Amino acid sequence: MSAYWDSSALVSSFSDPTVKTRLVTEGGITRIHSLAEVFSTLTGGRLGFRVDSEKAAVMIERLTAHLTLVSLTTDETLAAFRDARSKGIRGARIHDFLHITTAVREARNVIYTLNTNDFTGIYPEIKVMAP
Repeated sequence: MSAYWDSSALVSSFSDPTVKTRLVTEGGITRIHSLAEVFSTLTGGRLGFRVDSEKAAVMIERLTAHLTLVSLTTDETLAAFRDARSKGIRGARIHDFLHITTAVREARNVIYTLNTNDFTGIYPEIKVMAP
């Protein structure tokens, strides 16, 4: 079964051939919102450089060939907001919580991310690891 890909892992696939190979051979899923996060990272300069918007769009389009894109419904999102307190989630951490909630809904037991601390401990049954 393929893993859930966080946006940080997807961004790393552009520069790390090992990660790119894993994405191409294994495939995976991610939330549609992850694409916006990847676009923001590529064009925003946090990497120490900026990618032109058109080039970023093409790069992201190529990523989607290896991914199944999913979204939470309104009811699922609202349920996640209600569950947030019991999981110790508040503030900006809700974004990561929605990612892992999606992984759980899609029965994925692995999340690929470069930000393992953002996900560890929320759902102990989910393995959180770098790609």
